[in-house]
Amino acid sequence: MAKTPRIASVAALGAVLLAFAAGSVAADPPATFYWLGPYFAGLRVTYSEGTATEKTISYGDCELPEGEGGCSVPAQVQSTSSCNRNPIGLDRLPFRVFLLRGGGLAAQYESTAVDVGVGNRTVTVYADYELMGAALREVRPEGGPEEPGTLAPPVYPMPVLRELKRVTVPAERLDSARAIAKATDLTPDEVRLRLRIAELLGPAALAHVPAPKMSIATVERLRQLSFNAQYEFARAARERGLTKAELRTKIDRVRGLAGDC
Repeated sequence: MAKTPRIASVAALGAVLLAFAAGSVAADPPATFYWLGPYFAGLRVTYSEGTATEKTISYGDCELPEGEGGCSVPAQVQSTSSCNRNPIGLDRLPFRVFLLRGGGLAAQYESTAVDVGVGNRTVTVYADYELMGAALREVRPEGGPEEPGTLAPPVYPMPVLRELKRVTVPAERLDSARAIAKATDLTPDEVRLRLRIAELLGPAALAHVPAPKMSIATVERLRQLSFNAQYEFARAARERGLTKAELRTKIDRVRGLAGDC
């Protein structure tokens, strides 16, 4: 039987952002979390834990295999920001990308794992193979309508949209993924993925997005800088002779492409 990830506590990815308006400080609206309803496929919610920005909800129990230290539940839903997780920001390429229930953008990485971009959230559904189709039909906001409805299209940070524009612009004059890959220093598979996502989002999503000015090499260098700064921000700035503000400015150029916003 296919396995879903072991149950684990959700680590906090960052503090809640604050916005200044009319001379007062207002917190961002609460994050939306997704689930499959109070019951799914006859399974009750057995685990629910999260922070202000992300949450994990599990369904059913698991049988601990003899001699192993963990087990997998039949279904699990994880909600996080589309800035923290999206198909362009991950190093792993999905083998299938498709629209789900109107506008949700689904990226399938294996038969038991699918990311669904909905608004500014990414909902990762893990389920046994025979349950995955039903799970995708049941994804809905926690505390929302009792029945699943149409899903909103994803909202990605500008650096992510620029990476889509990186391939759609040369696609207007080049006739193959291989030619676009050569012109952009991407791989043909990366080009095909980005073109597919751009197609599913529709032309309006990129109509006012500027083409990227950074090379792929610069993007990768800044991504690595962002990864290195995630847990030791002050040290990363100091080692590079930067102030914290200067380091933040550099990292913001790849916001949504480095796994931590």
